Amino acid sequence: MDAWKTFSCETNGITMHYTRTGGDKPLVILLHGLTAEGTSWTPVARELEKDFDLIMADARGHGLSTAPDQGYSYPDQARDLAGLIASVAMPPVALVGHSMGGMTAALFASLHPTTLGSLVLVDPSFLSA
Repeated sequence: MDAWKTFSCETNGITMHYTRTGGDKPLVILLHGLTAEGTSWTPVARELEKDFDLIMADARGHGLSTAPDQGYSYPDQARDLAGLIASVAMPPVALVGHSMGGMTAALFASLHPTTLGSLVLVDPSFLSA
């Protein structure tokens, strides 16, 4: 983790914080669950960083990202993710989302299918069919 760097970007009216492992490798964005923050992926990232450049993003209201009074719907979070992707990568990107992050990733995928190279959903919090 010593070589990992932290960054932020302005997206959808917030400042989104993220940690990046770096390197000239395929990019994977990791999205955390409701009670976590980006670096909760650290054990997974330690295993994957030799093969991938990983971004562990803090969702709005989590970690070091802005916590606005409102705007916590999945569409808001999907717009946040779109801004993050626009600021760090050329599509296609790989997304891995757990729980809330899985639902955010699934919604993003449905809205921006050509932006994705791959999608992994880990126990997503689907609220309806």
